[in-house]
Amino acid sequence: MSKHTKSIRTTLFALTLLGAAACAPELGGTGDPGAPDAGTFVAPDAEVCDEAVAITFEQRQVTPDIMLVLDKSGSMGEPLVNGSSTSKWDVMRNAMASIVANNGANVNFGLMMFPSNNDCGVSDPNVTPALNNVGPILNQMNNTGPSGRTPTHQSLQKARDYFDGQPVNPDGRIVILATDGLPVCSSINQSVDVIESLVQRSIKTYVLGFGFGNADVSGMLEMAIAGGTNQLYSADSPDELNLALDSILGDVTIPSCEFALQQTPSNADDINVVINGVELNRDDPNGWAYDEATKTITLNGAACESVQTGGTDGIEVDLGCEGAIID
Repeated sequence: MSKHTKSIRTTLFALTLLGAAACAPELGGTGDPGAPDAGTFVAPDAEVCDEAVAITFEQRQVTPDIMLVLDKSGSMGEPLVNGSSTSKWDVMRNAMASIVANNGANVNFGLMMFPSNNDCGVSDPNVTPALNNVGPILNQMNNTGPSGRTPTHQSLQKARDYFDGQPVNPDGRIVILATDGLPVCSSINQSVDVIESLVQRSIKTYVLGFGFGNADVSGMLEMAIAGGTNQLYSADSPDELNLALDSILGDVTIPSCEFALQQTPSNADDINVVINGVELNRDDPNGWAYDEATKTITLNGAACESVQTGGTDGIEVDLGCEGAIID
């Protein structure tokens, strides 16, 4: 009868790797095997592989920057539905409060409202991107109201200028443009030009048309295509607005493919990674890599995609005995 060496399995996105039919490891140093940074994980002797062990790790959190560029022109003061006492601005404010509250722990949200006056004025961000920003964002939205016209491309320029002045966030930089009408203080082409310049900086623009009803949205679609998403999001009710924002956030906040081990394998050659029963090759475009300096396993290519799309039931990491079978 044969028995595989220590197999450490985790359900996707869990924070603990659990040993299964595992080898008993030796730990260098004096740390507790179950505690973070518990020392060096030493590959055990194949003849004593007979116990289970728990090893903790963390999936790196992705925290992108999202600038909410919101239209607060005079038409946003109109009711979303004829006869309703609730304005489009009220609906937008409630939806933004919800999306920022629900996602603000992992997303750096910022806010830019336009116009900044009763005409075509624009300003720097009302709230700069940061985590847990629902209070400042809601405070700004509560203390203003719809007025003025629609300086779309000028506001997008301000968003671009802000990002140009900040360090690039490797987790992504995003603009969400939410508006109930086409540009008034400029042209569609000017807005498209600015959106394309954002894409050149690896900043996508998600375009959300709100309360358009049966109006022509071809100009909005041009902006959406230029923004790199190839999709115009639209909403004509509070529920549709919430669904559109959830869809955008789902596209932006994809899971990380980096997993930091909190114990150190004495020999990186002892690590094996298995997804859905298939062993992956190390340093392969569709396999995995290990950074000894940071103790991080990074999934590549198709392996990473399977994690981000939920196409796997779990990840299995084997440490010790170099994957040998014990007789």
